[in-house]
Amino acid sequence: MNQFLDLALSLLTSPRQAMLHITNEEKLKESFFIWLFVVFLLSLSLFQQGPGLVMQFILLVLCMGAALLIHSAVIDYISGFWGGMGTARGITAGFMAAALPMAFSVFFTFLAVIGADFLSGIGSFLVFIWSFYLDIVAIGVNYRFRPGKSFLIALTPYVLVMIFLIALMFIGVAAAVEGIANMQDVQNIESVISQI
Repeated sequence: MNQFLDLALSLLTSPRQAMLHITNEEKLKESFFIWLFVVFLLSLSLFQQGPGLVMQFILLVLCMGAALLIHSAVIDYISGFWGGMGTARGITAGFMAAALPMAFSVFFTFLAVIGADFLSGIGSFLVFIWSFYLDIVAIGVNYRFRPGKSFLIALTPYVLVMIFLIALMFIGVAAAVEGIANMQDVQNIESVISQI
């Protein structure tokens, strides 16, 4: 337990050294406990009437766990493609540990509940930036990249998701236009048939 707390404190005080320790030694167990603690706090802050706290926690673990594994796999592939020398276990441990700032988002959720939406929004944005910074550090120390290259690699999954969503939107608009065009043809055929 002492090692777990030391690791969490070092993530706050010296994130680069902590990430170097986590990724190089593949501290999956310690990182998993940090991540699980954060998910538990998030499930408490998002708790509403419905399926219950335990079910909500399990669903959050499954959803966030799947997102974590997919994110780690994509980053590992892209980093390997660009000559990175790290491991998938190291980056997964780094990303789990990088979730630590999200534990502070609980306070901002409570601020939103009491009506301080502006402060809640600013706080949530700062937590996201902090967590993204830790992701960049994890990529840099795990794959031995410079900060600029780590930043670009960290942005790549978000850019790919945006391109995918834009492509889906384009396909949807094209399908709607095609459907409207076919509908007018059908109306023309119906008017010809009704005249006969």
